[in-house]
Amino acid sequence: RPSVASSLPAAGLGRAPQPALQPRAAMPCPACGEEKPSAEMKPDPLRWELDPPCSEAEWSYLADLAQAPEFMESQKCVYMNNICRRCYSSRLEVVARVKMRIRSKGGLEQCGPTQNMRKEYEAAHATDLVARRPARVHGLQSAAAAAALNGQFCKLLKKDEESGRWTVELVTGEQKAIKESNLEVSLDIDQEFEVARAKHLIQQLKVGAETGAKPQSREERRPLGEAIVWPKVKGIHPGAMVRLQGLTGAPELNGRRGRCLTFDAEVGRWKVDLGDEQKALRVENLTPAPGEKPPTKVSAEEDKKVHPQHS
Repeated sequence: RPSVASSLPAAGLGRAPQPALQPRAAMPCPACGEEKPSAEMKPDPLRWELDPPCSEAEWSYLADLAQAPEFMESQKCVYMNNICRRCYSSRLEVVARVKMRIRSKGGLEQCGPTQNMRKEYEAAHATDLVARRPARVHGLQSAAAAAALNGQFCKLLKKDEESGRWTVELVTGEQKAIKESNLEVSLDIDQEFEVARAKHLIQQLKVGAETGAKPQSREERRPLGEAIVWPKVKGIHPGAMVRLQGLTGAPELNGRRGRCLTFDAEVGRWKVDLGDEQKALRVENLTPAPGEKPPTKVSAEEDKKVHPQHS
């Protein structure tokens, strides 16, 4: 009986020849487009090494930052297919930026705007009139107002929606009520305002050095007030002393002294205290009397005696 060993064919006999191993065909990298052997391809770290994967918003934000890698302009956010080793290494830097500059801060909602975002916003809102923004007065038709204000720089304080006028503060600190159509803003005006204000301060310091006078502080200036609804008549305001005049329906009141209390914008009248009664009067029936004392019942009776022709 032949042995098992003798029944096996000799080495190399009776075996089909094995084909030689061929290197895998090269394939293009989806990121850079270069042909690379498939053995050198690796998964995209922005897709497979971040949880969750890098989003389009995160990619766009990082690409918008200063010193962003150049390849971010041409490559996509993530690739499902494998990429070459060179692109893999480059995109690892973006993985680190996603973690450090976005996700460690709490996400895109907590990140500040990029430089390009700021430029786009400024360009879109370059001509918006908003409070605290510098502006320039233009187009006033009155000869006196045009000569005094056209071309002057100011800062917008508050807009009166009913009248369409802005309360503005000139570089001198003086406040004016200007129609919105007579105000212009731009990025250049923003800068020119700062230059004009600096020049005014320097001029004030020079004058102060020559005369010994101190520059007027903001606290010493009397503002127009943000909630003023009464007509801007000098000497007539809440608490102001006045004398009554020109009344035809109640001529007995002409010459009486009073004190302005409040202004009713709906009817256009001041509530005036006469000491013994209160009247609702139009501003044209009031004349400022800053030297007078506040009225009382006693002074009201005296006023009636002083003006008997009106009794």
